[in-house]
Amino acid sequence: MTRLGLFLVLAACASSDRGRGASPRDLDVATQPHAVVRAPNGEGTPPVPPPPVATTSSVAPTQQPVPVVAAPPIADPATLERLAWPATTTSFVLRSSAHVYPAPDMSVEPVGKIIAGTRLAVGESVAGDRRCKVWLAAAPRGWICARYARASTQPPEAVVQPELPAGKLLPQDYYGIKKGGKRYATEDDVRAGIARPEPKVESTYMVTREKETVDIDGVTYARTSVGLVATSDLYKHWPSTFAGVDLVKSPPPGWPFAWVIAKNRRTVIARATADKKGAEAGTLAHRQIVPVLEEVAGFVRVGDGTWIERASVRIARRRPRPAVDAAHTKWIDLDRDEQVMIAYAGETPVFATLFSSGRRKTDTPPAIYRIRSKTAVTKMAAEERESSHYEVSEVPWATRFRSGLYFHAAYWHDQFGTAKSHGCVNLSPLDARWVYDWTEPTMPVGWNELEVAVPESMVVRVHDAKHPDPPVFDYDREARQRVKIRKKEKELKEAREAAEAAAAAGVLPAPVP
Repeated sequence: MTRLGLFLVLAACASSDRGRGASPRDLDVATQPHAVVRAPNGEGTPPVPPPPVATTSSVAPTQQPVPVVAAPPIADPATLERLAWPATTTSFVLRSSAHVYPAPDMSVEPVGKIIAGTRLAVGESVAGDRRCKVWLAAAPRGWICARYARASTQPPEAVVQPELPAGKLLPQDYYGIKKGGKRYATEDDVRAGIARPEPKVESTYMVTREKETVDIDGVTYARTSVGLVATSDLYKHWPSTFAGVDLVKSPPPGWPFAWVIAKNRRTVIARATADKKGAEAGTLAHRQIVPVLEEVAGFVRVGDGTWIERASVRIARRRPRPAVDAAHTKWIDLDRDEQVMIAYAGETPVFATLFSSGRRKTDTPPAIYRIRSKTAVTKMAAEERESSHYEVSEVPWATRFRSGLYFHAAYWHDQFGTAKSHGCVNLSPLDARWVYDWTEPTMPVGWNELEVAVPESMVVRVHDAKHPDPPVFDYDREARQRVKIRKKEKELKEAREAAEAAAAAGVLPAPVP
């Protein structure tokens, strides 16, 4: 593989990575004992358990309440004295989102991040150094620098991330920017006709927007996550309602089984024989689940006298558990040829669905990976060395298994079962949330980021016919490569931004990538 090829594999579906975190056994994911979780309607509810396994219903899972603890915790007197907080303090609230460290030491890598506004119980505190004078114990584990906190007389409160409105599939609405649409930093820039420069000739943006719009010289603009954009240059994304199957509650018709995939997304014609010219034997619906009874000459028999072309099915087959030391009992199998995901508890398959991996064979490389992190909402964007630019704002339920490669919700397409991504494992919103909630460790309430170390973390196996037993991925080697890649990325970004600034000043034309 060329150096550029290796870079693109590592850069695919890129977003920010945090490095090593704490071991799952060191990170107790139980909710803080006195926390109250705020539901979308603002009323107090306790922590939300994982949603029920998704079905084909288009109704999004709702956040489930459990009893509220009435009595607030007692604040640690020594901490109140150390920070000179009043005796009426019952919690501390985060002024801004703050990283959580495994020890009261900023020289170590953080294990996660808690969002602004979360109120935590006032527990133990310790003196720090000039970088952080006082450290506060966080919940359920870890330490936060006290400079991000202020005293509160309200009880501890946390919100499950991302916040999902009742009855919705996604945390918010999402939009695409039409080809040629301009982005502006300010209203003055709109009036002056100074658009933000495009990093590449080919650029794709998928964004969120504020509800309030602004009228500028008779044109309506929306404030989006990438700047002001004329509303006429935006189009709305409608998320897929597809969901996988709970193999425990709804056992398949047999093993192997398959989903029917229709090119027109409606129906597939069945034949009475394994022959394209055979008599028609009815139709099968797109994504209908069928048994796989026999395979002959490019056809699959799914019933008595019912054959469909092999290209019109995605077959789910059971696979043995990978022989990996110190692995969690839960694991995930990804068949790249079939674009089928099966989640296992030990040797028992519990959930299966369709996904979309990288369009090219090098985008989602076969290997035995581990769950490395979770992020409730994140931005994903192309890196500087990629030939085209893409930026996807506010991607929910992102579960990382390799640098730049995630399971995540793809709200911009409904072609699961077909390779389509830049390397990530695209899932429907319902399936992405299922993976995010089912995989361990569970994201603590109020946290937006959670790092997971390799020992004993969950295995993710990516395989295909050419690589039925792929090698174990080398995370130490990846870490060394990422140091070099980040350095090169920084250099390329600085050079591009300098050229853009010079072009804006009229010194020289903007470079064409």
